[in-house]
Amino acid sequence: MQQLLALSNGITRLIEWIGRMAALLALPLMFVIVYDIVSRKLLSIYPALSDSIWHVSSTKLQEMEWHLHAVLFLLCLGFAYLRDRHVRIELVRERFSPSLRAAIELAGCLLFLLPYCYLVVSFGIDFAARAFHSGEVSAALTGLSHRWLIKAMLPLGFSILALAAIATMCRNIVMLFGPAHLRKQAETCP
Repeated sequence: MQQLLALSNGITRLIEWIGRMAALLALPLMFVIVYDIVSRKLLSIYPALSDSIWHVSSTKLQEMEWHLHAVLFLLCLGFAYLRDRHVRIELVRERFSPSLRAAIELAGCLLFLLPYCYLVVSFGIDFAARAFHSGEVSAALTGLSHRWLIKAMLPLGFSILALAAIATMCRNIVMLFGPAHLRKQAETCP
């Protein structure tokens, strides 16, 4: 049981590091959004700026916005799950004992979350591979190229979420079946 708790803690530390690093993508995301808005306003006032070296098409900027947002979201899924910051039905869950919550969480991971992650990762790898092999680019003439990069984030993000589910399962197994001193440690894990 000690090994399960150690595995859970190790996976948790890794996912928290990934989540914190991914959260830094909010900074370039904000920069791109502000740059897009300011440049559009300036172009409406000074159309000659479209010939300057500072001009980037609004289509590229908007695609970069949703690419950054998607990567930020996908890489932080596991982090949010470990921190219990995802959507739940709190009215019902909060009335249960800690052991019943752990059992429901364990069953939910085994029956729903891990199979779903497996499907998304399996199909996502094929999705990204097809985009890579076909050289898929944006449908917009002035859009971004290398569409496979953003599509590859889908299986990566759900792989991280699956790791978070494994860490949660290990912790809940200890909470349900471990000795009393380890149960206390498992309850205080993030």
